[in-house]
Amino acid sequence: MLAFLIIQGLCWSQDIDSLNAVYKQYYETALRANSPNGRYVILNHSNTYGKNNYELLDVKKDKTTMLGNYDQFQFLNDDLLLMRNSNHCRFTDLRTGQSTEVSGNYLIEPAQQSAQVILFNPSVRELLLVSIEGKVLWRKQDVRVYKLDTTTNNLIYTSGNDLVVTNLTSYRSKTYKVNSDIQWISSVDQRIYAANVQSKQIELYSVDLRSEKLIKQLVAVPEGFESTTRLITYLEVRENEHFIFPLYLKSKLERHENPELKITYSNRNGEDKMLYYHLGIYNLKNDQWDYLPDVNDEIPVYKFLNDRGDFIVYDLADDVVEEQQNRILDLNLFLNYGKNSYLLPEKRIEEGNYLWDRDTKQFVYFNDKTWIAHNIITGKEVDLTPPNTKGWDSPEHSGLAKGPATKPVKIKGKSAIMISNQFDYFVIDLKTMQVKRMTMGQEVQMKYQLKLSKEHYPKSSWNMRMAEIDLSRDLMFKTFNTLSYDSGFATVTDKNNKTTFFQQGHYRDIIPYDNGYFLTSGFALEPFKLTILERGKYHTVYESLKKEKKGFEGARYEIFQYKTDLGTSNAALLLPVNYDPNKKYPMIVNIYEELSHDVLFFLQPYLNIMTGFNYMHYLINGYIVLLPDLQYEVANVKNSILLSLEKSIDSAKSLASIDDKNIGVIGLSYGGYETGLALTNSKYFKTGVAGVMISDLVSHALSQSEFMTKPNYMRTENHQMRMNNNVLDHWNLYLENSPVFHVKNIQAPVLLWTGLNDKNVSPAQARMFFMGIKRQMKKAVLLEYINETHNVLQPFNQLDFNIKIWQWFDYYLKNKKPAEWIRPLTQ
Repeated sequence: MLAFLIIQGLCWSQDIDSLNAVYKQYYETALRANSPNGRYVILNHSNTYGKNNYELLDVKKDKTTMLGNYDQFQFLNDDLLLMRNSNHCRFTDLRTGQSTEVSGNYLIEPAQQSAQVILFNPSVRELLLVSIEGKVLWRKQDVRVYKLDTTTNNLIYTSGNDLVVTNLTSYRSKTYKVNSDIQWISSVDQRIYAANVQSKQIELYSVDLRSEKLIKQLVAVPEGFESTTRLITYLEVRENEHFIFPLYLKSKLERHENPELKITYSNRNGEDKMLYYHLGIYNLKNDQWDYLPDVNDEIPVYKFLNDRGDFIVYDLADDVVEEQQNRILDLNLFLNYGKNSYLLPEKRIEEGNYLWDRDTKQFVYFNDKTWIAHNIITGKEVDLTPPNTKGWDSPEHSGLAKGPATKPVKIKGKSAIMISNQFDYFVIDLKTMQVKRMTMGQEVQMKYQLKLSKEHYPKSSWNMRMAEIDLSRDLMFKTFNTLSYDSGFATVTDKNNKTTFFQQGHYRDIIPYDNGYFLTSGFALEPFKLTILERGKYHTVYESLKKEKKGFEGARYEIFQYKTDLGTSNAALLLPVNYDPNKKYPMIVNIYEELSHDVLFFLQPYLNIMTGFNYMHYLINGYIVLLPDLQYEVANVKNSILLSLEKSIDSAKSLASIDDKNIGVIGLSYGGYETGLALTNSKYFKTGVAGVMISDLVSHALSQSEFMTKPNYMRTENHQMRMNNNVLDHWNLYLENSPVFHVKNIQAPVLLWTGLNDKNVSPAQARMFFMGIKRQMKKAVLLEYINETHNVLQPFNQLDFNIKIWQWFDYYLKNKKPAEWIRPLTQ
């Protein structure tokens, strides 16, 4: 109570320095690392005021130790902790507290098989091998590149003209002379590859570890192309035969244009000036090309569909209009590194829209809310979507994304895939077409999300990012109740159809250790908690801000549903500190599509948030905050936004003591567009704040931002604006859904802000809206930050515009004395 009264007094006087002094005590906590046995965890505490502390928690003894300023932590075993920063690496034995330091700015990579650590400093070309206790075993100079093969435990590196292979288990070492500047090293099975990449040829060295012979091959770059070291991470050898590497089209490299002139053609794709790479595949055994790129492909994209040489190619240059966010193009399917090819006409190109099953020769793709399997040999197509189910398409932008709800997942060792709708997962056998449902969430409004790690994804830079799972192991899912917003986890065992649920609450992450799990949680008004789960028992071992959170302990939140003719949606209502139902409170409605999910994260109060609105600050300062999920009807955005916005406010009034004469609205970017529509078409709001807004859909559609390569009519037709119509055919429809077209209706004073270096939305959009208000002699203030972009990033400007927004709402919704910068508007 005392903290609350102090804060209230400070807020009333708007003593910013004193208020910041209070806010500095709050911070956010995250788990950064844990020991394999679960005894130790590393916690990070950070806030916007510069706090960035790391703490070691001994879970067994409930003891914490502050750590120094490090940026990486890694447990090398149960008791040995490695910490690094730009000055040194520190190896600490947590049993004894003794530490050993290795000075220097190193990248670290553990060699777990031999209980060692590799340290590499690329700027000075120094490579070290260190024991896990911190003892330097050896140090090598003039090392440009190295590779650790975790399968063989070989450390491969170049030093000068030497290619050195050292086995870290046996310490046996072998040196080969390469006489070239090696930029790339790889290891496949029992063979090592090293390459010197030049523009017209690639010198490729290979070492057979069984015979210990070194072979050099020269791969001449095909006519019309050049190779480059800029894409060195894309070099790859598969099956000890197929050498894969990127190439640049020489004509694009040699293009000479007047730097003072930019030429754009209406019949060419806007990305044609970008330097896309082409794909070359050279057969090392046969000394010939498996696949040569097509010089006629202007903007090619290549995606390998597996590790066995099957890939697709499409040319973005074929899309010259660029009005779709998930384009439809012809896909060319190449098998066996280019030996066979098939045309797959008119498919959505975004990753997650398709996959390839080599064994059954089926190309699986998503089209019109349905998964389809296409047999490339017979041409037969089968609908894979489980019967009596729905919600398979992505809800993004009212379905205009034209993609699936989630990406499909491959099943290891089987011709089977796992697909999911907006709630549940299903496994489909591509041989028998049998369907098995893995989760049961839709009936109880529970969303399941498969928890994947980097080990589930391909390592190759060429491969499509398609996860692969092993059904013989338990699957971990995150669960989310769409009504209560409770979240947790569940494991599913395929063999016996068993599902095990973890306690529901607000769990955000689950981290396994040897004998149990760590569960982290956090939510609006609920700071970080760390819980352990062992032998079916839960025990909270750490809570953040146990004392400090008393400053906002009286605040509350409520998740509720509201209904309109467009359906049912959620909203989050946050009540201020020490809320009294017998007192009327002003309310601020923050809008941007779906904002109720903002309560899924704990937000520390501070006054330099780059969006200008920190709801915790306003709860402490006596405001009610509403975060609604707005509803949208395609090509009727204005009316659907207003219908759902007003209905969400009406529903909130039945739940809290809201002063309906003092309601404000605020939105940023697309939320600024929505705020413009609300202020010009609704009587609910006494004032509003619109940041970096779009006010005119016509001029917006017929322009292009520097932020995106596609024309803005893509965003207007098939993205957030949801017009789904060409502006040239529907001028009136675009005007009807433009805030500036209704600016004559505006009565509420509005605060507008923009960054004059905004590359995403033109500052002219906010200025246009302001000019419409000025022309009518109505009330508005336009803040233009000269060196800011779509977000305010400079700390001084962040503080400035956060304070100005706060002062604006205090004046109009709380009848407080106007700040000096507001005063001219009142005269």
